[in-house]
Amino acid sequence: MIQEEREKIDKELASEIENIENDMERRGIVNSGLWYSKRIEANLNAFEKFIRFIVDSDLKNSPLPKTKIVYEKIYERATGGLKGEYPFGTRNIINQMKRNKEGQSFLDSIEKNIQAKMSYLESIVKREIRKDKEREKFNKSFEKGNYNLLKKIADELDEINIFFNKRYGGKKRLFTYLEYKFWFEVNKPCVTKDNFKNHIGYLSNLINGIKKDPIKDIIGEIESKGNQEPRSIIYLEELLKEKFSDKESESIISCFRRILRIRANLFHKETKDIIEALNGLKLDYPIEDYQFTFNIIINNFANQISKLHNIFSPK
Repeated sequence: MIQEEREKIDKELASEIENIENDMERRGIVNSGLWYSKRIEANLNAFEKFIRFIVDSDLKNSPLPKTKIVYEKIYERATGGLKGEYPFGTRNIINQMKRNKEGQSFLDSIEKNIQAKMSYLESIVKREIRKDKEREKFNKSFEKGNYNLLKKIADELDEINIFFNKRYGGKKRLFTYLEYKFWFEVNKPCVTKDNFKNHIGYLSNLINGIKKDPIKDIIGEIESKGNQEPRSIIYLEELLKEKFSDKESESIISCFRRILRIRANLFHKETKDIIEALNGLKLDYPIEDYQFTFNIIINNFANQISKLHNIFSPK
């Protein structure tokens, strides 16, 4: 598999180099600094793609459990190509520059860029291994505690409704949801993009299902902006600000908004908002591991529900 990927990358690189040389020839700047720089850059980018493939492939395909020795072997294999002074075709380009008597300062800057790239790639390998270790540790703990986590969320949502009723009177429920279907769906594995959409969809439906009318009875009507009526989350935010002024309120609303942004942009393909939303939890986009990503989101959601539970609980 590694060899096949190398051949594929080599083929793509050869095509890119040919395009660069044809472009430089048309512009009459063959053997110029730009000509050398672009070819060096193309080789380094291809090399980065290859190194990333090696570490990603080994992390995904290594036998479980991934022990310390397994991770060491993955690191050695991925960084083996970084031990050479010049990766891919950069040595030939450097030799060509020397034969053509390019200035020493230009040569030094090119070689400095190559070494900087090598250091950068080593840090990438270390980072990916560290992330995988954290992911493995997290997933193991989540698998054991998934049922208990969801049960805790369900219990606290029920108690929030009870506390809300006692505090403001009447039979007012803040959260409404089809309990059985909700927990049945969210407890399913989340390994594909469609799974992730469904899981996030159920969380966002729970947030959007916050009842506005009971909150209106407490804080009054919130003025609409344009033709858009304020959503449930805006009413909850204003209630928390007006009645509690709790320092935890901001993180609760931030979590709920993040889930709504992720859900909306998964369906509508707007990447900027979803990148910012995921980055808020130190998650990357595009999503590579849907289960890990949802585990982080549901744990954060559970923490915020606990905070909301504490806010409404009788003191």
